[in-house]
Amino acid sequence: MTETPSLHLALLVCDTPHPRVHEKYGDYKIMFPHVFSLAGGDEQKLTWEPFDVREMSYPSLDDLSNGKYDGIVMTGSAASAYEDEPWILKLVEFVGLMRTEPYLSKVRMVGICFGHQIMARACGGVCERNEKGWENISQVHRDHVSKLPSGFKTLATTAPHTPIHSMLSDDKQCISIQGHPEFNRDTVRILIEARIESGVLTKEVGEKFLENLSNAGSEVEDIWLTKQFIQFLQGKLV
Repeated sequence: MTETPSLHLALLVCDTPHPRVHEKYGDYKIMFPHVFSLAGGDEQKLTWEPFDVREMSYPSLDDLSNGKYDGIVMTGSAASAYEDEPWILKLVEFVGLMRTEPYLSKVRMVGICFGHQIMARACGGVCERNEKGWENISQVHRDHVSKLPSGFKTLATTAPHTPIHSMLSDDKQCISIQGHPEFNRDTVRILIEARIESGVLTKEVGEKFLENLSNAGSEVEDIWLTKQFIQFLQGKLV
């Protein structure tokens, strides 16, 4: 009998979802294992270890160099990756360290939204507020990566809004995306409505986003994309 492939992943938790989302669907420690489980099915064994980087909690460097973790997944955040908050600077420093040996050849990294932007900043790219405003459908962001780091290539674009929507390092250690594969349709709806109520989104823009959401496919959670992330973490996506 063929043994089921396994991955042990470190989840770098960069935020807590909006209270309404958290109450209904849990936090990122629940959302990410859920969507990865849907993508992996019975053919993939996945185990997770969460670290709240806002509290300066990280995997030990010894464990990383000894191959305890097959990969690192960085979550989204309401924070801006270009800010110089101490925990953000620590995260940038950590990602930069992972781009050096012995970690470079030991652990792959996946960045989601804020994690995508942190990866770009740590590797010499630029992330900043997007002058074109908010973007939605499995993503709720108004910051973006505006300059690709050296040694990376763009995998996907939503130009003219977000030209660098997804990127991959030439050495195949890092992959990232601006969207949220862990968000389902209701999660996105809750976030849009909350931003309308708070005034972060105008009613006109928010209602347009809700209309776009209603016209999206039957499932907003991106199972296909998450399958590609699993393949990447296994070293099979080239």
